[in-house]
Amino acid sequence: MRKINISNDLKRDAEVAFGTTFHRPTPIYKTAEGKRGMSQRSVRSTLATADAALTAKYGDNLPEALIQSDPEVDMELFGRIVEGVKKVYLTSGGKVAYGVSLNEHVFLPDGTEKEVRPDSTTEANIALEGSPVRWTGKLIPRDKAMRMFVFKRSYQVRHVNGLTYDFLFGMAKKLSDANAMMLLGGGPKGVAPLVMGNGGTPYRAFLEGRVEGDRYALILRLTNLELKPING
Repeated sequence: MRKINISNDLKRDAEVAFGTTFHRPTPIYKTAEGKRGMSQRSVRSTLATADAALTAKYGDNLPEALIQSDPEVDMELFGRIVEGVKKVYLTSGGKVAYGVSLNEHVFLPDGTEKEVRPDSTTEANIALEGSPVRWTGKLIPRDKAMRMFVFKRSYQVRHVNGLTYDFLFGMAKKLSDANAMMLLGGGPKGVAPLVMGNGGTPYRAFLEGRVEGDRYALILRLTNLELKPING
């Protein structure tokens, strides 16, 4: 289980565990003969057999060329097993690009591009010493939050010993009694979005609590998409 440093409404913090309790079963694939299957990467096409290259080469005669000579298949390379693949960026001319700079495109709810800004490298901020993930004091009713945001990920926050059980149980009970979710903040000031891992996406985080007897569930829900009505 991964670790997260989290504080409660009294600004007392503890390092606890978080993770998902859902485990997707791994299917076993077999051939018609009963042999166990395995996944492999293979070459399907090359730059020379890509749609754009074929269209540029044959133009309006492409349908006839496909029927007569199968130019979309490179008989020497098609089906070849590929190992040790690395990702590279290409120019519009199909050449390897060097010194690539990535940009982030921000869109308005109606699909209009609002801003283009350089893509920045993010650092994880959920387990910083001296800067725990904090309650912001902003409570949102649970049913309202479910209608306002698209939650992309959910993690269960779990205790690691008896002391952290009491710590997390108290948090869960307060949220359960309020039937609300608490907005969390990270970083030194406790107001930044949460970044779960280096290079990860910044998320707005909400904490949801459920209690049943002496059992509790404290759920960390992450979102980077807010639902807004489209004017007009």
